[in-house]
Amino acid sequence: MLRLLTAAVEITVLSVVIYYLILFLRGTGAVQALRGMVVLGVVFALSRVLQLEVLFSIFARSLPFLFLAFVVIFHNELRRVLAELGRRRLFAATSTEKEVIDEVVSAAMTLARKKIGGLIAIQRNIGLGDWISSGVELNSRVNRALLVSIFMPNGPLHDGGVVIEGNSVRAAACAFPLSRRRHSSTGMGMRHKAALGLADESDAVVVVISEETGTVSVAFRGRLFRNLEEEGLRRMLSRNVHFPTPAGESK
Repeated sequence: MLRLLTAAVEITVLSVVIYYLILFLRGTGAVQALRGMVVLGVVFALSRVLQLEVLFSIFARSLPFLFLAFVVIFHNELRRVLAELGRRRLFAATSTEKEVIDEVVSAAMTLARKKIGGLIAIQRNIGLGDWISSGVELNSRVNRALLVSIFMPNGPLHDGGVVIEGNSVRAAACAFPLSRRRHSSTGMGMRHKAALGLADESDAVVVVISEETGTVSVAFRGRLFRNLEEEGLRRMLSRNVHFPTPAGESK
């Protein structure tokens, strides 16, 4: 009985780990590399079963290097997974988060109606200090009027992205990294590539408004969710915008 219970616990834990790994890697460029590593794993297992000694010996000696390659290839995804699992929360958004979401949604819809481009990153667990330092620090409370005014054409801060940390607009005119994935360039402008690039490098939720079409999209966990209406955007942010809990403070 104890052995069956232990096996059940192991299967449950492995299922959860595999589920979250697939969830976080889905839609990213790392999926192709993961498939390649799975193929190598299958070949390694077959070499053991079929007693192909030379092939098995080569794979066995290569395992440390394959593990290192795994860490290098998936370092961004692993960082997002660890940050998410370490601070995952099962409760609804706090009042502060709801206020920020309301202001961001209102600003995004206003920009979309006017066909004014915008790029707004909402920090979650992974700090965005490197990108904040690339822009102009504001440290102002989040509100719709401020966000809309930042992206007005010909304004001094309209190029680049805005970073929101908690209920504060930390900086504007920030330079986000462009996505390096080849398929990301199809039908995308620079703002969309920057949104995907930051979503690849961090766990931020990035709202992007197209000045050509007036559509609103969200980049998150390496994926781009396109053409969101107001309620769709609100649901997306409500599910995924969670600010870190300060040490010693409970929600």
